[in-house]
Amino acid sequence: MNDRLPRDRSYDLFAVDQFEAPSTRDVLPEDKDAFRRYLRMLATDATIYGIPAVYEYAQLYEQAVDVTSPTFTGFNTFLHQRDLTTPEFTAFKTPNVDTLYSNAWLDLTGGPLLIEVPPIPDRYYTLHFVDMYGNASNLSSRTVRSGGGTFHVAPSTWEGEVPAGATPFRVATPYMWILMRILVKNRSDTELVRRLQDAVVITPSCPRQEVPFVAARFDEVQVRADRFFPALDWVLRNNGHPAQEEAYVHRFRALGLGGAEPFNPATAGPEAMGSIEDGFAEAMAIIARSRGQVGRRVATGWKTGTAGEMGFNYLQRAIQNFVGTGGNIAAEKKFFVTFDDGDGRPLHGGQARYSITFESLPPVNGHWSLTAYPQATGLLYPNEIDRYAIAATTEGLRAGEGGTVEIVVQHDRPSDVANWLPVPDGPFYLDIRMWEPRPEALDGTWIPPRIDTRAR
Repeated sequence: MNDRLPRDRSYDLFAVDQFEAPSTRDVLPEDKDAFRRYLRMLATDATIYGIPAVYEYAQLYEQAVDVTSPTFTGFNTFLHQRDLTTPEFTAFKTPNVDTLYSNAWLDLTGGPLLIEVPPIPDRYYTLHFVDMYGNASNLSSRTVRSGGGTFHVAPSTWEGEVPAGATPFRVATPYMWILMRILVKNRSDTELVRRLQDAVVITPSCPRQEVPFVAARFDEVQVRADRFFPALDWVLRNNGHPAQEEAYVHRFRALGLGGAEPFNPATAGPEAMGSIEDGFAEAMAIIARSRGQVGRRVATGWKTGTAGEMGFNYLQRAIQNFVGTGGNIAAEKKFFVTFDDGDGRPLHGGQARYSITFESLPPVNGHWSLTAYPQATGLLYPNEIDRYAIAATTEGLRAGEGGTVEIVVQHDRPSDVANWLPVPDGPFYLDIRMWEPRPEALDGTWIPPRIDTRAR
């Protein structure tokens, strides 16, 4: 059955002649049990809807608002990672080891700004823009190519003239996250990439509008409703929401979210907050139990998918951002991940040795890598040869007859380490990243080979 409704089934209610929008709040049940059930239901929906907004706001607060934070930069300023990721990197899970990261939080409340991107030839890069609801767009080697340029970044509702020589780039929300990545081809290449980082310049055109912020620590908003909902309320009131979501988001007004006054747990009342906390806990349990549904399984046992094209799939979006914020669209990055071998047995470096034989390497116009992570931490695994991934740039990687490449995945050191990816003496998982994948990867013609297992 086709589950895609034609777009002409929808219409703009406010375009109807003589339609009168309600001037009063929605009814709240007077029956105490019905009141608790109703608020719990709304809080569950609001939590699932708001996961990306709240998690991103906590990151915004740490870098752009909290002057006591060690990573504070303020708005419209990059925080650059200057060295490639190592096992000591703990800022977030499942990091890649091939790019230098840079982060900036944009404030467009005072007006548009200019971003200058220098020429970046012969390497993958992206300025990955993420709006406050997790939707992605890119200025990258895929969309801009190597020549760079000056880009006039403005909200979609902005009206005015674009400066001469600048290319307009419309974004969704007045607060935006840029996650910039630039490929480092080898260790000696790092200094060049640092200079490229510095050459990306953000220039605001007008002073920001000063607004009050609510404190939000990432470790608190994940577990406390009285921290989560004030942050969600701030995002709704200061960023708006897609017009197509008006009816859905309007329901949250009954919780005190997105209205004229900020949400305050202290004035909500103990009975209401108790129901809100119950709904929050229920939503987080649903998300946690569904996290394994990120991606779809392919014939060789890997899971694949996209992390930046959620649309109105709110649970899928919540699961993805629960696992990690900053997902990108498939045209920019496609992933394959697995916790199991080709026969469905869990990967465990202390129980087996593994091999992956690529008849053809991942087809990309940008870059690919295969990285191993201990399940316990999601961070890089320290090992005796300081190799955390096999990639297109791995020095000394050897191909066999016909160009096939066999990668040895095991804990103990093999006699030949050229194609060895070290893994821990315990459970681990593998992640294939494909930056700027080619059509055969996007349409499923190419998938990774199965993981073969042999006993230790």
